[in-house]
Amino acid sequence: MENVTKTPRFDLLRQVLNLVAAPLIWACSSLGFFVDGARSPSEFSDLSENLLVPFPVAFSIWLPIFIGILIYSVVQMMGINKTRDIFRKTGWYIATGLWGIVAWGLVTAFAPNSSVEILATLIFIPSMCALVAGMVILTRGSQALDTMEKLCVLTPISLIAGWCSLAFFVGMNGVIWSGVESWGWSAVGTAISVLGLTLWWIIYVLRQGARNKIYAFPIVWGLGFLAFRHQWVRLDRKCRAHRHCCRHCCRDDKS
Repeated sequence: MENVTKTPRFDLLRQVLNLVAAPLIWACSSLGFFVDGARSPSEFSDLSENLLVPFPVAFSIWLPIFIGILIYSVVQMMGINKTRDIFRKTGWYIATGLWGIVAWGLVTAFAPNSSVEILATLIFIPSMCALVAGMVILTRGSQALDTMEKLCVLTPISLIAGWCSLAFFVGMNGVIWSGVESWGWSAVGTAISVLGLTLWWIIYVLRQGARNKIYAFPIVWGLGFLAFRHQWVRLDRKCRAHRHCCRHCCRDDKS
């Protein structure tokens, strides 16, 4: 564990911002379930045709992320961590990312349909970049964390950075498709192009000294359920076609 240094005036502010943001992320992401007129995350995802939205089960990863972020917010608030270099170097990045996700939750819940996707994407750019920066610094400086701190600090930040990396490009695909649809561009072509950008970004981050398997896990998780969703859609179409044929055969037999 590294030595602590003299307390600057904004250390407490940094801790409080992280502490308050953690439960607000959960609250703002759930507004659609509790507030009349608020848009739920699933309703936001359905606003436009987006071939990169994974199977709904994929979003269950938010539960361990929410719990992990709450634990992180408490750990970083401890007195000894106020002046530790590893928390000073990462705390502002992480706070920026967490508050960006709070803003994203409010925008996706209440912004008009005409502008919600572009606003959500613009908010997600600095939020995702800040979380990834904090995660990279944490990974590079992980020798300053003991085993329990790696579990309570590095793990949740890596999970949310990874999931937000994937979520940003998924959202961007919806925005791009909405803009190029009138040009006759293929939805599949748009999705493949954005998916290529996604993979480039992930490889770039992992090569920046953050060869972090925990960061990669939610990305693999989301892409796996994306493949499952498209396989499920194809299977569902085949089943419907088969039922349709059976109905016609039955009618022909009766006649």
